[in-house]
Order: sequence, then structure tokens, then C-alpha cells
Amino acid sequence: MWRRWIGVWALLSVVCVPALCTAQVWPSFQDIGFLNLGGVQIAPSVRVGYQKMAVNINLPVPSSNDFGIELLTASGLDFKLQDAGVWIGGVRVDARRGGASLFVTAEGNASRSVRASTPSDPFWGGQNPVDWRGAALQWWSVGAGGGAEIGNGAAVVGGFRAEHFSLRLTDPEDRPGVINFFESTYGDRYSADLLTKLYVPYVGLRFEGLNFTGSILFSPYTWANVKIPFRYFYVGIPGVVYGFEDARYTFRRGGVLLEGNLDCRVQASANTNCTVWFKGNWCQIRGNGREDYTAVVTALGVTVFSDSNSGSALGCFTSYVLAGGLAFDYAF
Repeated sequence: MWRRWIGVWALLSVVCVPALCTAQVWPSFQDIGFLNLGGVQIAPSVRVGYQKMAVNINLPVPSSNDFGIELLTASGLDFKLQDAGVWIGGVRVDARRGGASLFVTAEGNASRSVRASTPSDPFWGGQNPVDWRGAALQWWSVGAGGGAEIGNGAAVVGGFRAEHFSLRLTDPEDRPGVINFFESTYGDRYSADLLTKLYVPYVGLRFEGLNFTGSILFSPYTWANVKIPFRYFYVGIPGVVYGFEDARYTFRRGGVLLEGNLDCRVQASANTNCTVWFKGNWCQIRGNGREDYTAVVTALGVTVFSDSNSGSALGCFTSYVLAGGLAFDYAF
């Protein structure tokens, strides 16, 4: 991982540092002939890059079983997605008039599979940590905002961004091989899904020179809506007895997000700018989360047992993003 990001920083250094000494070949936003509508300069751009993401969710719901056996009861969750890398692409449109600016953005990833783990989950209780294949990872972000210059290339900025992150957990494996044994022998099935939505109102400062634009953004109240349903379908007696367990974790709380951005521009041709960009952010949210648990057993199509319970606990959602790539904008 770090070798890749050292390479990104090396590229930024190679491109940006010489430009600081030769700023005359690095035109600012105003120096290029962007589309001008009634005095409003409009600059569309397309960006591509590579993004590393990590998500940790800890919700230690206490077991309601006095014997400490995680069966037919609510239990805690510890979910980890470490260093998932995806290719991303996006579009951005900037509009400026004088010292005021507006922008809209949209980004998304090329779907891929990653690895995730649950050191503690509803059906194993941390006694047998489970590794998963995270299929169809999907991430997208849309946002809009604006800024007002305050002098010396600095501006106050603010905006709102909505992010979507989803992942399907399949092919579970525990170290003793118990899950694989029951799946291959009896036809049991164990799966889960993760759906996270972040709503990010933010404020910050933007700094702009002839060859670069940087910003520091802070969200004092990033809202997270997290849902993780786990499902276990088991076969007691093939053709006779079946059952399922369903554990749904929900986490809806507000927290903080801090983000930094850096764009270094170079004029690739008479009408086109090329930008090397880098982004990093960190988010942490704490608060009460909840698990709702249901178990049902049927025999010959008749329900012979059903039960449900729930629990709550103080949980924590943490995520970080590191990304970098190239952007291209065209001067009309």
C-alpha cells in the first residue's frame, strides 16, 4: 500500500515543485479562456484515479444468554474492511464570477471484489473470526458547494456531499472450517450485506496559486446511516427441518469528518489543462447502535419455533480514504 502512495507523492513532487519556480507556464483559472456566459466563467473537468478505503464498525451489543453461548440471542459486531483499493472516475463543473464560485461534483468506482472480516459477528460471537469475500463493492459521491474569496488567493468554502457505500459479503471462512463443513455437508448458507450512507455538510478554506489549489475541509456533523443484516439459513434434516437466523445491525449517528485536497495544474496543450490531484479524509462517528435478532425453525413447512430479541450498545464507525489521480479540463 505505502509503496503506491510514496509513488504518488513522488509524482506530485516531480510535477509541482519545478512549477513553483516556473509559474508563468501554469495558468490560473482566470488566465485560460473557459466558457464565458454573461461574465460567468464555467470550467468542466473529468478526473480518474485510484482510491484506497477502510471501514471499521464496532458495536459491542451484550449477549442476553447467561451461559455465554452466542445462539438464539443478540450479540456484538466487529466489522473490518482494510485497505480496499478501487479505480474511480468523476466529473466536476466549476463556475466563477469575480470572487464568488460554485461547483458540483459526481464520482464513482469501478465495481470489484475485496476482502473483509468480522472478528465478532452475530453467529460466532468472536470465538471464530470469519473472513469474507466482499463482492460488488460500490461507492459513489455527489456534492455541491461554493466559495467566497477573502484575499491573497484564499477563499472560504462550504458545501454538502452525499456518499453511498455498499458491499455484499459472501463465501465466509472461519479458521476451524466449521462454516465450510456445514455448507458443503448440509447446504447451510451464511451471508451479509453492508449499506452505508454518509451526509456531509462542511466548511473550510481554499488556497489557490498560479499552479495549485489546496483545501482543508471540516464537517462538524457528518451523519451516518449504517445497516448490516446477517442471514444464516441452515438445514437440520434435509427435506424435513429448516431454519434461519436474521441479525440486523443499524447505526444512525452524527460525527466529524476532516479532509484535505491538493490539485497541481499544468497546461497540457493550448486548450487543455492536466491536473495531478490528491485527496485524503478521515471520519469518526460514535453513538448508540442497535441489533434486532430473529430465529425461526420449520418442520414439514410448519413453524415449530420462533423467537426474537434485540439489544443496543455504544458503537463506533470509523473510515478513511486516500486517493490520487489525474484530471483534465478543456478551455472553450
